[in-house]
Amino acid sequence: MPLRSLLRPDLDDLEEYTPVKPYDVLAAEIGLPVELLVKLDANENPYGPHPAVREAAARAPLHIYPDPGQLRLRRAIAAYANVEPDQVVAGTGADDLIDIIIRLVAPPAVVIPTPAFGMYRFLANIMRARPVEVPRRPNFDLDVVAIRHAVQDSGARLLFLTHPNNPTGNPLNLSELEALLALDAIVVVDEAYIEFGGQTVVPLIASHPNLVVLRTFSKWAGLAGLRVGYSISTSELAAHMMRIKQPYNVNAAAEAAAIAAIEHRAEIAEHIAAIVAERDRLARSLAGFGWIEPYPSVANFVLAAVRGLSARDLTAALRSRGILVRFYDRPDLRNCIRISAGLPSDTDRLLNALTELSQ
Repeated sequence: MPLRSLLRPDLDDLEEYTPVKPYDVLAAEIGLPVELLVKLDANENPYGPHPAVREAAARAPLHIYPDPGQLRLRRAIAAYANVEPDQVVAGTGADDLIDIIIRLVAPPAVVIPTPAFGMYRFLANIMRARPVEVPRRPNFDLDVVAIRHAVQDSGARLLFLTHPNNPTGNPLNLSELEALLALDAIVVVDEAYIEFGGQTVVPLIASHPNLVVLRTFSKWAGLAGLRVGYSISTSELAAHMMRIKQPYNVNAAAEAAAIAAIEHRAEIAEHIAAIVAERDRLARSLAGFGWIEPYPSVANFVLAAVRGLSARDLTAALRSRGILVRFYDRPDLRNCIRISAGLPSDTDRLLNALTELSQ
């Protein structure tokens, strides 16, 4: 019997998620030493983890299984987010929580205002939940009426929003969110970038039990390589999520690092402020070229439209110089690039390269 006949019949139709490549692979492809790369394509924290966070991860007891109940981690996160521990569920990055929520709801469809983080669509397809994409307005605000109709017409029961949005950087309008919370659906608000700007929607959970907020330590705390995120919801919904998650879904090193990051959040806030300052400098400088149009952002990146030349060619030209940015060529992000806020020296390299390419 052919192996393929034993696998799910829709396997060939599933869209793959395209992740970013690690430093060493990229350096080998480009032909430059790793230390010469300027990596501005994945919204990572260029400062890395606080030294005490590294030490905590190194001391973690790697020979025993982590706590499946996540008691210490949930208490620490609850104190950080000003909620109760039984409202928190931790996971292997926010992606793990997205997967848990889709499995918990098992909806026939999932509504996603686009452009959006690609993992919502990817995991919906894996779970055979039809992704229903609703285009945002030209300024990337939500089309609330269209979203409402999409949820009602598809029977979706699950809506994903991002605040601030990735890849556009704009925050949610809270009054529009409240209107969407009136729907008969679980509304997931992904706050992966909330530490860089925007007003958290966590307080709305008290009056809207269908709201789930997702967060991550990947961005603000520099722990992308350890993969640790969490959800905040009502305690009832959190209890259901805890029942169906993988028992040991947060490894011991990630748990120790996340707790240490919370303990040292005041020092880490200095790096967050530096990233925000560099984001704003980046946006101002890009606008000065005249042929690059940056969109307003309260995240740790800037989306920009390229005018008068190919964004694909521009991305390739920057890549050949060791400068990595994210290129988009889809109808709602035609000829756009997304640039993460890096170190001041990273911004200098980028701006110098753009100046060369302008001549």
